Amino acid sequence: MSGALLFHIPCAISFYTPQHSAASSFCISTTFLSASHKRSSKLFTTFPIMIRTQVIVHPYDMAQSDWVRCILPCTQFMGPNDFQVVPSITQIVCANKDALKQTRAVILQKPTAPGRAQLALFYAKLKKECGFKLVTDLDDLQWDLSPVIASYAKQIPNHDQMMLTSLKQVLPLFDVVVCSTRYLASRIKSDLGVNAVVMPNGISKSLFGMSQRTSAFTGKPKVMYAGSLGHFTAEIPGDLEGAWIPWIRKHIEDGSIDFQIFGEPDFLKGLDGKFTKIPFTSFLPFAQTVASHKPDFFLAPLAANNFNRAKSDLKLKEATALGAVFIGSDFASSPYSYIPKEQLVGSGATVDDLDAIFRNLCEPEKFMQALNWQYQAMEEKHWAHEDPEFQKKYVATYF
Repeated sequence: MSGALLFHIPCAISFYTPQHSAASSFCISTTFLSASHKRSSKLFTTFPIMIRTQVIVHPYDMAQSDWVRCILPCTQFMGPNDFQVVPSITQIVCANKDALKQTRAVILQKPTAPGRAQLALFYAKLKKECGFKLVTDLDDLQWDLSPVIASYAKQIPNHDQMMLTSLKQVLPLFDVVVCSTRYLASRIKSDLGVNAVVMPNGISKSLFGMSQRTSAFTGKPKVMYAGSLGHFTAEIPGDLEGAWIPWIRKHIEDGSIDFQIFGEPDFLKGLDGKFTKIPFTSFLPFAQTVASHKPDFFLAPLAANNFNRAKSDLKLKEATALGAVFIGSDFASSPYSYIPKEQLVGSGATVDDLDAIFRNLCEPEKFMQALNWQYQAMEEKHWAHEDPEFQKKYVATYF
């Protein structure tokens, strides 16, 4: 239909997955697509509406950043909303010019991933004619890696230079580059010569089943490690450098905490049966799985390096949605440097220092004081995807 709006049936999110012979879908309602429709506009219902309401979102690999940065925030607009936005979250490329002329924005995550530069070039050639905004999103510092992440990339010759070259080629294709932190934006500007807009990570309170906690824990505290097992190795302690591993092992061995962790890392060898091992899960059920274990404390240590300086304060926000007191790392330009010092551990902290911090936060009054600060910050800083102020900023940034 000439001049028609490319319009996704509300409340349906579909994903074409190349590794399968047919499309798979996570659906709130029902939408099924065959692999042969990879490059079509049949995902959409068309109506002769001339207002630009359509937003096309192309996630890459359904990893955490895809969900946190684009998929979950966009689900807030899947029904009637004040912003006249209808998001279509899909890996199906739209080649229909009439539909693109009624599209407000195309969002393409992970611009340096395989095949993404070609996709960016495809849309870049059409954006002037069709009048949509082409947007990309970066959530990590990809060229100044931490020692652990660099160890994974060591088989790629000149990884950092290759990444910089790739970004310098692809980012100018976009009208807007969005990133998650001010530090990352400063590195994009200084190292790549590109201005980036900062949109902080948010949190879906409903996904974590948030109900505000009104009293401290009783009995043995449940302490969950909130970080990724990929941020340390048997050879490189990474984010757990310093006193963290001795402190965790000490308290598991003496039975003073119920330690909870996804997977079974090397640093807990010999302690089988003495801690709660949670099976790995994908991101969508992650929030519900974490919430089902009802942690009292959320540990998110970070080593002092530039890769971590570019990270966001997402784990603090997750802790708050869970009703858990957050304990993190304190160093220059740490993403958590603004939170109360009573909840932060310095780089040179000893096991005794960690004990003192933890013991203080276990006091019922101190526990609730820390948690109430987190709740207040969530409201005042508009962390939640459900918050109208978060939605307003998100729309202004991406759409």
